[in-house]
Amino acid sequence: MRRFLSLSLALWLMWAWADAPAWISRAETITPTDLRAHLEFIASDELEGRDTPSRGLELAGMYIVSHLQRWGVKPAGENGTYYQTLRFRTDAIDPAETRIRIGGQSFEYGVGFVARPVALNATAPLVYVGNGWSNPDKGIDPYAGLEVQGKVLVVQAGYPKEVVEQGLDAAQTAGWRSPEQNAEEKGALAILRIDPSDMERIERIARAWSQRRTLEGLDRASRVPVIVASAPMLDALFAGERVSAAELIRRANDNDPAPSFALSPNKQMSITLSVQTRTETARSVIGVVEGSDPALKREYVSIGAHLDHVGVAARGEDRIFNGADDNGSGSIALLEIAEAFATGPRPKRSILLLWYAGEERGLLGSRLFVERPTVPLENIVVNLNMDMVGRSKHAGDTNPRNRDLSGPNEVYVIGPNVASPDIGAVLKRVNDQYLRMELNPMYDSLSHPEQLFFRSDHYSFVSKGIPAVFFFSGLHADYHQVTDSVEKIDFEKMARVARTVFGLAWELADAPERPARVNLEGLLRRR
Repeated sequence: MRRFLSLSLALWLMWAWADAPAWISRAETITPTDLRAHLEFIASDELEGRDTPSRGLELAGMYIVSHLQRWGVKPAGENGTYYQTLRFRTDAIDPAETRIRIGGQSFEYGVGFVARPVALNATAPLVYVGNGWSNPDKGIDPYAGLEVQGKVLVVQAGYPKEVVEQGLDAAQTAGWRSPEQNAEEKGALAILRIDPSDMERIERIARAWSQRRTLEGLDRASRVPVIVASAPMLDALFAGERVSAAELIRRANDNDPAPSFALSPNKQMSITLSVQTRTETARSVIGVVEGSDPALKREYVSIGAHLDHVGVAARGEDRIFNGADDNGSGSIALLEIAEAFATGPRPKRSILLLWYAGEERGLLGSRLFVERPTVPLENIVVNLNMDMVGRSKHAGDTNPRNRDLSGPNEVYVIGPNVASPDIGAVLKRVNDQYLRMELNPMYDSLSHPEQLFFRSDHYSFVSKGIPAVFFFSGLHADYHQVTDSVEKIDFEKMARVARTVFGLAWELADAPERPARVNLEGLLRRR
């Protein structure tokens, strides 16, 4: 009976898909079993959280490359290899040698304050400058009448309303200058930021702030350190001043900075920020499945996922951030897509496959690729991005941190409403023809508070005018926690997402026309 039912099901599927696109049979080769087998290695403790850089990330890249070689995927990195190397400088605070003194009080790093790792050894007076933002074209200048050269700027955290409404890029075009820009231009020594939310978690953010990586040739290291003070440090700073620390904190919470003023001339801050610097490298993996059309194979549909995660915690019984969902899920979905393209018929355009390093450190791998592309950037017609595509919300889950997890047959799709309507139309057709997943557009907006359109690797491509779509299953309680582990992955859903992305990539690669380019200036105006 069971054999009869299986045969009946197979015959029904053959009938149902008789007029279906040919790519569906290739999509079916992407299976939950294969996804699990790959992910159990990529997200294992032995890879130690795949930090950028780390031995674990290097091993993960070698694992990907070994499979690409076996399937005949061609190398598309630098110098005929599968790799593109990120070279960056890492500056790290030396907590034992870092301190701040005010009067007779001494404050330790990670307890009394945290600071971005910029070396400084100085004693200086202080000037309070509100939120520190200026716009000379609008007559907004909190520095007017104040001498700030050689001093420490004390600023309130937050942004002017217009900056929030416009977005940082558009606001800068409109003449707004940040506290950091003003500090460098006016010769201030440091910025001390009043940030009530960070003040409450000084010890927790010390690790995140203790290192800074800048990518060689792309990033310029700031010359002005930013310091966040604890409540006791602020009390010491504003003792006897015209405005108390409590009043400034209240106004910071209300986003209502007090008028600027110089602190008492005899009020000095002695700052010793000890920084150790090293040069490091990490590698993204890049491969290509060549298209079948002699002319169109020079164009590329790019599909990407970041391979890195955040490494190992400083303390705790379980210290390894396995990153099964973030972003082992996207990386392994891409690996299965690569196999499906490489071992079957080919669409007309080529498929460019990208496993980025350094996403968790500021989209480093994708930013490097679009600035130093290994194929002509103008020939990339689209970018499809998968970042966290492996989790589902279970029935009865009342954890508020899981409230926005998508369901077992649902995935968030970010891009079509904002910048990629042509791709959105193709995706709808693919989805209607095949798995009929619920394509949730909740985050597909420039005004959503999470701002996810700007937070993953696809945005590096959008910034160059390349249309992109980002697939995402939702934030959850295990995001950037050591509990993001393999047993919580929904492999059936992960397979459905990967199959849908495969179908979308195939249709875009086989289409006679490429999708419309993105107008980035228009995007920023809308933001």
